[in-house]
Amino acid sequence: MHAILPAWTDPDPELHARLGQVIDPERKVLAAIERILPLAGKRVADVGTGIGHYPMLLARHTGRTYGIESDQALLEAARQRATASHQPNLRIVEGTPEHLPLRDDAVDVVLSGLIEPDDASLPAIAEALRVLRPDGRLIVIGYYGRDAMSALLEPEVVAHAREATQRRTGWWLRHGFKIKVVHSRIDVSDPDVALQILPRLYGDRALAFLMGPHPPSLELKLGLYHLAAADAR
Repeated sequence: MHAILPAWTDPDPELHARLGQVIDPERKVLAAIERILPLAGKRVADVGTGIGHYPMLLARHTGRTYGIESDQALLEAARQRATASHQPNLRIVEGTPEHLPLRDDAVDVVLSGLIEPDDASLPAIAEALRVLRPDGRLIVIGYYGRDAMSALLEPEVVAHAREATQRRTGWWLRHGFKIKVVHSRIDVSDPDVALQILPRLYGDRALAFLMGPHPPSLELKLGLYHLAAADAR
């Protein structure tokens, strides 16, 4: 969820649950991750898991899935959901991107929506590589842009995404990441749900969008920025 959330978004479990329903409803992100690295039997760590959205979807297919979160309200909600799911290979643990509660070479995949295309993210990348097995993969879920969603976001956010994803010169490629673009959407077909969520996140731009004639979904392009541990060592 973090890919398109403004920095001031409240760590509200109810909001995260609603976003999990309307963002990428066809689960195209998970299908694209599977094409990067098949997850069956793998150990996966989802860093900044929120209420455990991705671990809950992944746990039936992976060997072990860790949801890692630092916010206490989201952490508690994720633990409650994990307990209710009765999935023995799912663990929710406290940690930050710079201090993961995992040993060296512990997992095959690290997912993260918290790593930004900025040199300030280099410690988090180094920590992700520490816990990855030699043939593992770091996969960052971020905003790619060039879509209808851009109209709701702050112009500097959109410009930063475009700059970071430029071929040859963008931050991701300069730091060894490959880019896979996922053509997804945000479902705004339920007017009540859309009115509860979008203006809360995007203010007047969202209100103007919802008050006029609009399609039942917003085009959303997400980037899967992936780095093989072997290539980074």
